[in-house]
Amino acid sequence: MKAKESKKTEDNKTSFFTIFVIIVSALAGCLYGLDIGAIGGALGFITKEMHLSAGQQGIIVGAVLGGGSIAILITGILADAIGRKKMIIISAAVFIVGVFWTSYASDYHHLLYGRLIMGAGVGISAILIPLYLSESAPARIRGCAISCFQLFLSGGILLAYVVDLAFTKSSNWRAMFKVLAIPGFLFFIGSFFLPESPTWYFMKNKVEKSKRIFLKFHTKEGADCILADMLALKEKKKHDINQSVLRKAYVLPFIIALSVACLTQATRINCILQYAPTIFEETGDTSKYLPMVLGTGVTLISFIITMVAMALIDKIGRKPLLVFSTGGVAICLIIMGVASLMQPSKLTIGLLTLGMFGYIFSYCIGIGVVVWLATSELLPTAIRSKGLAICLFANSMISTILAAVFMIMKAHIGYSGVFFMLAGFTVVYFLIALFFVPETKGKTIEEIEEYFRHKVEEDTKLGR
Repeated sequence: MKAKESKKTEDNKTSFFTIFVIIVSALAGCLYGLDIGAIGGALGFITKEMHLSAGQQGIIVGAVLGGGSIAILITGILADAIGRKKMIIISAAVFIVGVFWTSYASDYHHLLYGRLIMGAGVGISAILIPLYLSESAPARIRGCAISCFQLFLSGGILLAYVVDLAFTKSSNWRAMFKVLAIPGFLFFIGSFFLPESPTWYFMKNKVEKSKRIFLKFHTKEGADCILADMLALKEKKKHDINQSVLRKAYVLPFIIALSVACLTQATRINCILQYAPTIFEETGDTSKYLPMVLGTGVTLISFIITMVAMALIDKIGRKPLLVFSTGGVAICLIIMGVASLMQPSKLTIGLLTLGMFGYIFSYCIGIGVVVWLATSELLPTAIRSKGLAICLFANSMISTILAAVFMIMKAHIGYSGVFFMLAGFTVVYFLIALFFVPETKGKTIEEIEEYFRHKVEEDTKLGR
């Protein structure tokens, strides 16, 4: 039976179990967001207490991404070897250890170790959750399900800024981090109740176990059709005479996914959020609270717009949102660059606020949710975990490097130069989204894989 027929037999209702799995999985995004937001509010107080240099500040901010990059190198291999669920549990445990290590750090080096451990925890989950949900969630809600990771990430940043605001008066940066342990424990406990990925069971030739898990998310007819498609595709690849075409069918989606992963970080959303209070301070504001309030407002917009994007992703589609998003981000970065060239004043604050809020709106309506979808949906089953690991490793390394040198670049070329540079990267992203990223709305993972196989076969026949 064809995949298109399977969708007709799929139950239109979303079960409580499916919602539970999505929410627990998405808590990993909350941990990621909490870390981004917590360091944004705590960095100033840490710097005063530990007398950090500009270079050390950048390293502390980027350390979580560096730790994530190290973890990502082995996560894809381990996820294939021992399963998605076990690795999700491990990621939660590692994160909790990192939280307490960081909150009790007595000097720069211990703080760095704690940040690296936290990064390892969120790095593992950043691969596993999109991978897990792409293999488990029904096609009709897969976009919304994976987007929940970004929604919870935005919510985590917002919650962190609210917590930071509450502790700003006391300058208690250690408490800002300790709060992160609460959702960490919730994620750790909840992960024990998640089922294993049905696709992982299928890869291990445990078809009956795979079917039992699919039945938790689909009707019997829908589960049977999905398994039939998976078996048919597996048989086709097994007997594929033209193996070069098969390899090309893997390379093409991998290059697109890798480009999306790298260019998403080249927009530098993390730096904008992490340094938002500092950026506002240097526009001429001398208030202790206004920069933090404005930073909190930015994260609130991020959370709200991500919810809007979730509602649109499975209706409008991935490609239109990504094209609109990249175009909007480029324009807003230019506005922020212009504002940074102006003398500090209320007008400068207003223009920078407009650019930053517009930036957050544009980013969250498309880039923020599509990146997780593109890197998990486009990759074929045979290379999904390892390909996703490579994509997110490159994503993390770019993010780590840019985070570490952000303040150094700012010292040499100013915020305006940094914003204009990021705008240039985003224009390249816009062109790739417009001409190369395919639409995957409503398609099963098997249909997407078949799309690239057919595309490569047609190009081969035409001699392209």
